[in-house]
Amino acid sequence: MPCARPIFGWIAAAATALGLSPAAGWAGSFSISPLRVEFSQRVKTAALTVRNEGDAPVIVQASTLHWAQQEGTDALTPTRDVLVSPAVFTIQPGASQLVRVALRREVDPARELSYRLLLDEVPPVAAPQFTGLQVALRLSLPVFVAPTSAAAPEFEWQASRTAEGDLALTLRNGGNAHVQLKSFSLEPVGTEGELLEHVAPGYVLPGQARTWTLPSGARQLGGATRLRLSGLTDHGEIASDLNLSDP
Repeated sequence: MPCARPIFGWIAAAATALGLSPAAGWAGSFSISPLRVEFSQRVKTAALTVRNEGDAPVIVQASTLHWAQQEGTDALTPTRDVLVSPAVFTIQPGASQLVRVALRREVDPARELSYRLLLDEVPPVAAPQFTGLQVALRLSLPVFVAPTSAAAPEFEWQASRTAEGDLALTLRNGGNAHVQLKSFSLEPVGTEGELLEHVAPGYVLPGQARTWTLPSGARQLGGATRLRLSGLTDHGEIASDLNLSDP
């Protein structure tokens, strides 16, 4: 289970995009532990701790959504399968709040189910003299429900060059459980070329696929037609040899 870590909501990226100075904005911060909820036939409740890391009270609204994927894009829809309590709460500076999550539906016998737990900061009313950018923090945690049968991902890889000289790496998950790809590297086999390393956080749900595009990656691999893939996932290290196809 991932350990607790502070997750802060900052406004630098948004302020830059709007032409504002980061000092002209406002954002709160809080941490949560654990960072993932896992249910099963025997475990249908969980507890999380939300802590206010800032110097002002923070109001948080909690909700749950069904999580699916369509052509590599997340699709979130309202659900009553998973309940969270309390749904709205206030945390004083340096204090914490216990949040309980419960599964209300039966476990699927064959395939893992997936949901998202959202924690949205409710921004306070801005002071009359405030003229900056006000940004609310949102945290999204995965919620997985293991099936009653054995569950594991199955890795199906495909690598191809694009007409622009980029490299497209696709992972199709043919199993009945998710996989979270954290990072990977690609090395040409039998020819000279550069080692490509990529930090690639992202989930692939059962029966779904996701593609990572590496700009100029095909050029860096030279004329390679075979690649050796190494990666790190939440199921451990992986390795595979695959063909590199043309566009």
